[in-house]
Amino acid sequence: MNIDITSILKINLLVLFVIFLTSCSFIDYEKKPLDINEVHQKNKQVNFNNLDFIAYLEENNFDKENIPFKSWGIDELLITQRYFNPQLKTADLELKYIESNEKIASLRPLSSLGTKYERGDVGDPSDNFFKFDYTFTYETANKRLIRYELAFNETQLALLDKELIHWNLRSSLISNLTKYIKNQDLIQILKNKIRLQQSIVHMVKKRLDYGLVTKVDYVREKIKFNSIQKELIKHQNLQLNITKNLATLVGLSLEKFNLLAIDVKKTRDKIFSSLTTFFEKTDQGEMHSTAMLNRIDLRQKLARYAIAEAKLKLEIAKQYPDMTFTPAYIYDFGYNVWGLGIQTILKTPERNKAFIDRALLFRELEASKVMNFELEINNQVEELSLSIQKNKEHELAAKQSLASKDLIVKQLQDRFHQGQIDRMELEKEMFSLLDIDLEIHRATYASIELGAVAEGVLQNQLFPTSINYNL
Repeated sequence: MNIDITSILKINLLVLFVIFLTSCSFIDYEKKPLDINEVHQKNKQVNFNNLDFIAYLEENNFDKENIPFKSWGIDELLITQRYFNPQLKTADLELKYIESNEKIASLRPLSSLGTKYERGDVGDPSDNFFKFDYTFTYETANKRLIRYELAFNETQLALLDKELIHWNLRSSLISNLTKYIKNQDLIQILKNKIRLQQSIVHMVKKRLDYGLVTKVDYVREKIKFNSIQKELIKHQNLQLNITKNLATLVGLSLEKFNLLAIDVKKTRDKIFSSLTTFFEKTDQGEMHSTAMLNRIDLRQKLARYAIAEAKLKLEIAKQYPDMTFTPAYIYDFGYNVWGLGIQTILKTPERNKAFIDRALLFRELEASKVMNFELEINNQVEELSLSIQKNKEHELAAKQSLASKDLIVKQLQDRFHQGQIDRMELEKEMFSLLDIDLEIHRATYASIELGAVAEGVLQNQLFPTSINYNL
């Protein structure tokens, strides 16, 4: 029987080439250079008046009367942050990247297909051999299912990481917004002090010109005026820095952000009304239940515990060896030989125990972290409850001071109209009463800052918003 060896080799090579092609995905590499100048221009062009963002507002049921925005309020800032902030977009990409591991984890082990030509001096019947084989692995103990469970739990952790990034950005935005409002009110108080002190300086100057007071008296009042003016400039510069932080947190350039003013009064009243209701109605037990239900960082630790459980399952499953099968066919000019090869990796009991013990310790470690953090949350809630009680006392004292101030102002104005005191004495007294305004200012914003602390401890949206931001 005449056999063309060259033809058979060509056929073998053709078979292997076809198999190789069918195994390829044919995904070409695409170069994507990153130009920092283009990134800069893109960031500068972000605008809250673009059509895509307007459509996004309508899809999320934003108040149509406020589209497009007329000023910055808490709703406008939060929804703009959700759409434009680049950190949230990065978090979305990180989640998709980790989520892709689920698909990879569900894949079966690779198999192989091969052909071999051998030649040797073996005598009858032939010295030419042709071998075809196929190799595949059979996984035992549901390892593929456990790998998928592990990847799924890692995806859940990544989802919680994204939620926590969103929550932290929201908290930072609200914190900077309350700082802005607090500082703006303080600037107004300082402007009132400057106005009164400037009037006092003018009156002392006139008295100095008539020889009624000494130059020391004039210089003393002038120093007070300069000191208040410096304080005002310091807080105005601080306001610029806070504005820059707000622009960064919402994902806009400072130039675009400054196109709208922050509605200080409306935002302050809205926040203070909501927090007053919370402080009046809440109790420690309710706060503890809310914190246990809402805390993203607690759920993160529970997700890490689930990952530790899956890793332990995988190590236990690895005790059972996987089997690699290799069915083969050999053609020896006139003879057909079928064969089956079986392979496995042998693991020693000591090796299995070492890896399982490590997985057990890892699970115990994650469980310990959950217990420690639960205790930390309990203490945070107890501390918050005490702070709320003290804040109520502080607010009551501030209200009493305000009532006393109103009474004193009325008495001073009556005395001035009756001629018992002159204008300079009146304005000096009014100037000293501005300290009560500062006390009320501190009490008001201590409540708002405590509200921000409470929102962080409970991770519940205490600051009022009119739409659902799906955190």
